[in-house]
Amino acid sequence: MSNVWALLLAAGIGLLIGLERGWRQRAEHSGGRIAGIRTHALLALGGALCGLLAVSVSLWFGLAGVAGMIAALVLAHRARLAEADDNVSATNVVVGILTVLLGLAATSGYAREAVVAGGLVTLILSMREKLHGWLRTLSEEDIRAVGLYGAITLVVLPLLPDRNIGPYDALNPRNLWLVVVFVTGLSFAGYWASKKVGNARGTILSAAIGATYSSTAVTAELARRLRDDAEDHATLRAGIAAATAMMPLRVTILVAVLAPSVFAPFLMAVGPAALLALLHAGFLALRSGGTEGEALPVKRNPFDIWPAIGFAVLVGAVIIASRWMIERYGGQGVTALVGITGVYDVDAAIVIASNLPRSALSPTGLAGLFALPVLVNSVWKMLLVPGLGGLRRGVPAALPLGITTLTIAAGIYFIDGFRFS
Repeated sequence: MSNVWALLLAAGIGLLIGLERGWRQRAEHSGGRIAGIRTHALLALGGALCGLLAVSVSLWFGLAGVAGMIAALVLAHRARLAEADDNVSATNVVVGILTVLLGLAATSGYAREAVVAGGLVTLILSMREKLHGWLRTLSEEDIRAVGLYGAITLVVLPLLPDRNIGPYDALNPRNLWLVVVFVTGLSFAGYWASKKVGNARGTILSAAIGATYSSTAVTAELARRLRDDAEDHATLRAGIAAATAMMPLRVTILVAVLAPSVFAPFLMAVGPAALLALLHAGFLALRSGGTEGEALPVKRNPFDIWPAIGFAVLVGAVIIASRWMIERYGGQGVTALVGITGVYDVDAAIVIASNLPRSALSPTGLAGLFALPVLVNSVWKMLLVPGLGGLRRGVPAALPLGITTLTIAAGIYFIDGFRFS
């Protein structure tokens, strides 16, 4: 990129950021606005010129220019702090400094990165009210959970070795923890959505959202409520159907991330079941009159550091056990192990299957093995609903689970090759 284009690009970034800043501060009194649209464009252009000086003349010229502009911004902000009003924010001076640095980056060989960063800065600034409103809804537990999730993602993950270790060289600590990050992140997202939407929209919607982090717990809760004569049983059945549909959809996302090479045959095995369950849930929702009803309570934050560590330890132990069973008993032993794991944790079963040696399985065989814990979990919940809700009300409510079970079983059979090669 030529120097002229880099200068124009820097000025454009400054204008973009300055447009938001100028609009945000449009009601400021005369002289109260530190930097608006013109000033941010000039800051970016000044940073760009400093970058050219640093590259073409001397690094010290560039550094001196950047330091001078930053010092001017800080002094202007300091003068603004002395004024007798409370409409003062450190954001203005921070954004000004960022604008200078983005201009500098645009002429220092990082033009693409400067454009991306400029867009992100503008987006974050434009979301001020939304972010502040969201912040007011957080509890102390929520803040602690966010901090813990940040720790396992940004602190623990980079420190883990990226190599195979342990018995059979079966464990890659970084890959294993990356799966923990993904699975707990998906559960965490479901928790947030349930907390934000579920209490306002009723049983069916909160059941669907809650099933993104525990379809078994949601199904059990709705099944228990079937025994209460005061409940709307049509709505409860629709909620069970919605939770039933979400589980294969969640697992499909997990397989797409962990084993994209077998995504197509896996989708053939579980896709029809998910589609039928969605259609059935929609039909029951319409018959029940929409999404009204008592929302499911959010009993706890699903993300905590010890469950995450326990998940990793469980998966690692069962991966080693599966390798041992392949060596001793062949495919039938590991198939039984993955199926049993699916009774209490489908995610763990999928992770275990994804860590099996690819040479031991055909692609369709691996897809069938991925689908097996979904099938086993559906059978378990199909028995759980009548057990908790009673035969008279539980059997009709378990119908979508029966449909899912039969459809997945047929899918596993027809994708061919559900066996170790």
